[in-house]
Amino acid sequence: MEDKVIFLSPSAQEYNVGYGDFGTEEYRMNRIADIVERMLKEDGYTVYRNNPNEKLSAAVKKSNEIGPDIHVALHSNASGEGFSAQGPEIFANRPGTSGDKLANSIYEEIMQIYPDQTKGRGVLYTSSLYEIIRTNAPAVLLEVAFHDNPEDANWIINNEEPIAQAIVNGINNYFKQF
Repeated sequence: MEDKVIFLSPSAQEYNVGYGDFGTEEYRMNRIADIVERMLKEDGYTVYRNNPNEKLSAAVKKSNEIGPDIHVALHSNASGEGFSAQGPEIFANRPGTSGDKLANSIYEEIMQIYPDQTKGRGVLYTSSLYEIIRTNAPAVLLEVAFHDNPEDANWIINNEEPIAQAIVNGINNYFKQF
């Protein structure tokens, strides 16, 4: 996709430690973002990234200054509910928007590779997630799966490349709609 600009914003939450060998949310989501970035560049996109050492407000400011076509935040979830919560979910601002279309495109691709289709948590809408509501570009925040659930944490660890490919496929499918 020539002339398309993407802003990737992997988690900077170095205090969120996942189950077992997961490491931190910041570490794992930046590993996946590295793969996503490489794949997007191979597809002809221009890609910018947040700086994980800066505050979230700096990432949003940078994205707004660049003016990308889309803004994609990558996170892993934690429930604090023991091991019961599972599955991917993705946030957009509201239904019927470009962000909603992007969220659905990425979610559909992630669910194709997630091992338990009944655990998907869907596309959710928010008026409070800073990165979604303060970013000028259509923005989504993907919670890949729960890093405090052993099954989800191990799935993420063992599927970084397929997860990245699913995200890229979702982005490509989004741009094909226009």
